[in-house]
Amino acid sequence: MMKRERIGRYLWLFGLAFLVSACGDDAKPVVTQTPFEALVEAGLTYVNDSADCPGVISAEALYTDGVENYAIFDVRSPTDFALGHIAGATNVALANILTAVEEAGLTKDAPIVVACYSGQSAGHAKIALELMGYENAKSLGFGMASWNSAVANKWSNSVGNALTNPETPGNNDKLTTKFDYPTLTGELETLLPERVNAMLTGGFKAIGYSDMVANGLENYFIINYFGEADYSGTGDAGVPGHIPGAYQFTPYASLGLDQLLPYLPTDMPIVVYCWTGQHSSQVTAWLNILGYEAYSLKNGSNALFHDALTAHKWTETATHDYPVEVGGTPTPTFELVADAAAEYLNDSSRCPGVIDADAVFTAGVENYTIIDLRSATDYAAGHIAGAHNVALGSLRSGVEAVVTDKSDPIIVACYTGQTAGYAKFALEMMGYTNVKSLLYGMAAWNEDLSGKWSDSVGDAVATPETTDNNPSMVPAAFPALESTATDAVSERVDAILADGFKAIAYSDMLANGLENYFIVNYFGPADYLGTGEAGVPGHIPGAYQFTPYQSMGLDEMLMYLPTDMPVVVYCWTGQHSAQVTAYLNLLGYDAYSLKFGSNALFHTALTAHKWGDGAKNDYPLVTD
Repeated sequence: MMKRERIGRYLWLFGLAFLVSACGDDAKPVVTQTPFEALVEAGLTYVNDSADCPGVISAEALYTDGVENYAIFDVRSPTDFALGHIAGATNVALANILTAVEEAGLTKDAPIVVACYSGQSAGHAKIALELMGYENAKSLGFGMASWNSAVANKWSNSVGNALTNPETPGNNDKLTTKFDYPTLTGELETLLPERVNAMLTGGFKAIGYSDMVANGLENYFIINYFGEADYSGTGDAGVPGHIPGAYQFTPYASLGLDQLLPYLPTDMPIVVYCWTGQHSSQVTAWLNILGYEAYSLKNGSNALFHDALTAHKWTETATHDYPVEVGGTPTPTFELVADAAAEYLNDSSRCPGVIDADAVFTAGVENYTIIDLRSATDYAAGHIAGAHNVALGSLRSGVEAVVTDKSDPIIVACYTGQTAGYAKFALEMMGYTNVKSLLYGMAAWNEDLSGKWSDSVGDAVATPETTDNNPSMVPAAFPALESTATDAVSERVDAILADGFKAIAYSDMLANGLENYFIVNYFGPADYLGTGEAGVPGHIPGAYQFTPYQSMGLDEMLMYLPTDMPVVVYCWTGQHSAQVTAYLNLLGYDAYSLKFGSNALFHTALTAHKWGDGAKNDYPLVTD
């Protein structure tokens, strides 16, 4: 039967199952199947199709055919996917495989490959796709362990000879009790997709043989899912027998209503095993779709009597060194927000966009809308004439109240210029196109306020590092940023403003342990290595070098930022890093700007970007 006919048969059976003639008093039901029975009949057209089930494709065949000819979905963790995946693959959770395929706009006959660690959890996805009508789906044989030797340990470390005393006598003569089938409810026409999605949501159901032994083999209904000769230890594949107490279910001939299905219990877990765990994964998924509690034996016979096998056996020759890409798959929201924000962040003509006090005073403060982010008390004690006091958390409404044209010139001031950098980034994301932050903040405007800077510089890094740490970076998954908002960027801007300016002092980093932070040195390679012209003698030990305007895009170094630890960004003064930090928090990272940047780390050595008396002024403050 052709696959399209098979899918049509699913629907035909569902429609037929409860069809009853009602044309007279002696009308008789045409079919008396329960929803369970109809579901079995529909699904068996795939489960019992040896041409298509389990339907694995070897790594060699995939590579030879060309990965560009397949839609590849990788159901491993985002972290492992980021470390290396097949070119063009999409990372997706098993539970979301159907949604991902649908969102990819694939036709039902599109060639699809599902990859996982070992090929086993991919089996759950493969049967789900088949039952939903995707007729050209494959699972990657032996999973990513076969694609690249760097991850072959997922198989190599799992084979063994756990079953030291295999049983050879058959147990099927003990199958004398028939059980009631699981009770399935719901609208018949939606039953199949409901049950398939329930299986996927439940996750990959698998169990190790050691766990079975620990719990007692007698507490499982064990299905040996290969031929009778191999079950009895007389086959050609070298298997010496079967798990004690296991029953023999012949592939493609045992799971029908008129076969061995009636003997499956509903009051104890069922464990299915085959050669590698890939076929049993699909049988297990199918049984869970039907309402049983089923598990696939991890790594199948390769975990039980690996040395004895002469076929269906994992060996080192099964792995290859086919190329991988690194980096995660961003969510649509993450990609949208990153692209929008990186356009600004990587524009050196706009970012960081500071203006010094001299330039403001010379141009005339009346020619700017000035936003002062300091506390109401400090603002009242003295501020630039005409400035508006606005809290960072109220930045959107505060600026909207005083600026009518988004192209009007705006200056953001704070104590030191650092919080203003955070706000400057937010305003740019809101669409204001002519925003500057006041260099060194109010500390540079009037000498009476300069203590905020003068009291904070220092030489905290006594022994800067000059080695390059970038080769040790490993790719990481992107934050799972999701939004249903019409304007996701606007929603994220409001979120980071509500959280406030995130900054950290170097002393706090030391107290917590530098190793507990991913540290981004945000200036050029020469200064990072201590060979630049700005006098900086090196970098914070363990820091990585990210070149400004070239490193924070999706196709740049963003993939190396972790999501499981805080990211600390530092620059020269903390004003540029404040904007990078705002960007990273916008994307869902836990990011902090290092207070006062290199001026707090090695102030004495600096020959540029340095706070000093020359930055101080005595421009007027007003109190009304």
